[in-house]
Amino acid sequence: MNIENVVGEVEKIIAPHINEMNLELVDVEYIQDGAYFYLRIYIEKIDGEVSLEDCASFSNLIEEKVDTLIEDKFFLEVSSPGLERPLKKEKDFERFVGKKIKIISKNKIQDSRNVEGYLVKFENEVVFLDIDNEVYEIRFEDIKKANLVFDFKDF
Repeated sequence: MNIENVVGEVEKIIAPHINEMNLELVDVEYIQDGAYFYLRIYIEKIDGEVSLEDCASFSNLIEEKVDTLIEDKFFLEVSSPGLERPLKKEKDFERFVGKKIKIISKNKIQDSRNVEGYLVKFENEVVFLDIDNEVYEIRFEDIKKANLVFDFKDF
């Protein structure tokens, strides 16, 4: 089974447990680093912080199921996505309006593919990003990678 298939199957297997524990799935990665494989699952709670106990409980719930799915020997890691969490889904962009984000785009914006600014809104599959008081429109499909940027002004 290739890496993309593993990720898709893992997402299907863990979905009921995500709902059961009132969590949200941020991302699933299945990667090889040297001779080792890692299955990394990033979870969060919309209404609060994810605790170490949440991660451990979730890991215990899914461990056997993902172990039967994946043929390779691998390490299972369940964690919070952190302060600079990735923005992968459309609903992520809707949720973090007003926050500072970094986007790596397929197309140049202000002569660069890497830009930072404040997320003004997400509408009709377009991200509206305020960079130095000028709003740029970036199509969702043109975003290679995006994440929150920790900004001390927000705290």
